[in-house]
Amino acid sequence: MKVLMVTPFYYPVLGGSETQIENLSLKLNKAGTPTDIMTFNLNEKGKPLLFKKIEEINGLKVIKIPAFYPLPSKLHHNKTNFMVNFIPRNFNQILDEYDIIHFHNETDLSFPFFSYNVKKPKIFHLRCLNVTYSIFKRNFVCRYMLKKAADVYIAQSNYVSRLLMDLGIPSGRIKVIPNGIDVSKFKPGNYEKVENMLLYVGRIEEYKGLHVLLKSLEYIHEPIQLVVIGPFVGESSYHKKVISLITKINEKTIHKITYLGPKKPHEVLDFYRLASIVVVPSLSESFGNVVLEALACGTPVIASNVGGIPEIIRSWENGILVSPGDYKKLAEAIQFLLDNHDVKKKIGDNGRRLAVEYSFESTVRKLLKVYNSLLN
Repeated sequence: MKVLMVTPFYYPVLGGSETQIENLSLKLNKAGTPTDIMTFNLNEKGKPLLFKKIEEINGLKVIKIPAFYPLPSKLHHNKTNFMVNFIPRNFNQILDEYDIIHFHNETDLSFPFFSYNVKKPKIFHLRCLNVTYSIFKRNFVCRYMLKKAADVYIAQSNYVSRLLMDLGIPSGRIKVIPNGIDVSKFKPGNYEKVENMLLYVGRIEEYKGLHVLLKSLEYIHEPIQLVVIGPFVGESSYHKKVISLITKINEKTIHKITYLGPKKPHEVLDFYRLASIVVVPSLSESFGNVVLEALACGTPVIASNVGGIPEIIRSWENGILVSPGDYKKLAEAIQFLLDNHDVKKKIGDNGRRLAVEYSFESTVRKLLKVYNSLLN
């Protein structure tokens, strides 16, 4: 059995989804299932390049397919192009070399659309349906293409499974497989945590809720050191709002906020270990990789009670859940953990024990069962 992971974006574009794809591919290869990655050949700004390229990246074969925009850049929008953002060149013959075609990332339907006539078992791994659901819900063409894209759909959580069923995907074609984590890398450190250090890791866009966390600091009456890690993506108006809040807090309050920009997973690891609390203030979330990474490092998590997050966190046992957007309740939860070190440590220890259940090895075993069922 030979597997091809197909994703519209990969190196040099890198986020949580791409990291999951890389780790799954590495673990599948290690388990004896040859696995390669196919993606579009894009530059650092996401512009497609008109030549094919094959690279070895972190021990994986990555096939980069040439492509071009189907529309002028000023018309390049999902409302216009039905989520088919690129026209790929000369890639169907590559699919013939593989037994399983495993699509990822429903923000772009270019690969599934142009490989519709390829008669291979196909899987679609939904990575951000909390964001794209509204597009599929209101756009019949996009919804129809999604329904025809694969034989099996993988949801990261029961929450995503329910969204898929609402879009018309039969429950029998949906498999719930949570994201995995490398618990041998993400584990507690051998040094003391920094008291009153909060950590935010994630994209800086509105649905991730960083502004809620920033507003909550107004209600915390002891100095907080907040470290923010992640890229600015999405609307520039939101970026300006966040920058303004950070500047105001640093200049006029007792709190200090440090923005470090995007970091690679191994660079984030030390901050997970050092932080006193990791805060995930999302307004929407399919799963929550940051939650698992923090828990695996033994760091307590305060997160919004949205999407797939409550499927991981049991409030006051291995984390604390608060209502999304409620910055006063968020501040109360932060203050409580800062004041109660025993509770904070207990929650952190329980979180580590839970995270071990989400190892990549467990995820790979579940994936292989899906692959084999399709081939048989």
